[in-house]
Amino acid sequence: MEPVKKFLFILIVLSVYFSHAQVYPQIGARSQALGGATLGLNDVFSAYNNPGAFGSMEETQVGLSVENRFLLIETLSQSLAFGYHTENAGNIGLHFQQTGFSLYRDMLIGMSYGMQFFDNFSAGISLNYHRLQLGDIYGSKNNFSAGLGLFYQLNEQLNFGMRVMNINRARLADFQDEQLPTIFSLGALYAFSEKAFWAVDVEKDLIHPVNVRSGIEIQAHEVFAVRFGLTTHPFQATFGFGLKFKMIQLDIASTWHTQLGLSPSGALLFKF
Repeated sequence: MEPVKKFLFILIVLSVYFSHAQVYPQIGARSQALGGATLGLNDVFSAYNNPGAFGSMEETQVGLSVENRFLLIETLSQSLAFGYHTENAGNIGLHFQQTGFSLYRDMLIGMSYGMQFFDNFSAGISLNYHRLQLGDIYGSKNNFSAGLGLFYQLNEQLNFGMRVMNINRARLADFQDEQLPTIFSLGALYAFSEKAFWAVDVEKDLIHPVNVRSGIEIQAHEVFAVRFGLTTHPFQATFGFGLKFKMIQLDIASTWHTQLGLSPSGALLFKF
């Protein structure tokens, strides 16, 4: 495929995906398998997914994640998250995400800080640098956004999460006042038992309809878990599994878009 045709094709695919997805995709294959319902999870990927839940993380962790969107190498996305846990001064995190190829590249670099204020409540903030590059003709755009998150654990069975992304309404371009999405999200996670939970997130930006993300995780064995989920706007089905061995966790997932097909992903998480 000629470079120009490839460029136009990728832009069409991404416009279909991002115009309906409403948000920057959450990172981590576990999140993807649960339909993106992440506000009630507190692993290292929460440094991006919910800084509030990140504040309740109880150990230092590193996570690597790769997603092949729609089985196109040009839309391959790589993510890295690092979270350093301290006993009394909160958690400090770094996260990085990159998508695209030479003619289209979307990059995000961020820093997060979360702290547990009470036994059942934590809060956090994130600062993100965005860079969007469109070939050699259109050049690149750069900007900064800020986000915040809250996490509240009512009891051993139920917790709640809240997140606001791009709270400063960062602008991507002056033309038509194009802005990065500002998204408000609320979520809950209910544990049926120690081996199964149900997570639901509801999100809304300033333009698109409400999007509901939902997922179920079942710990079928002490080292093996299966996950299923869905999103409503657009409708997507998700599934995956996870393997946990003491300090290492491997997650595999995939999303099925009715028009664009499969987006498989994998992640490795290390705990210290």
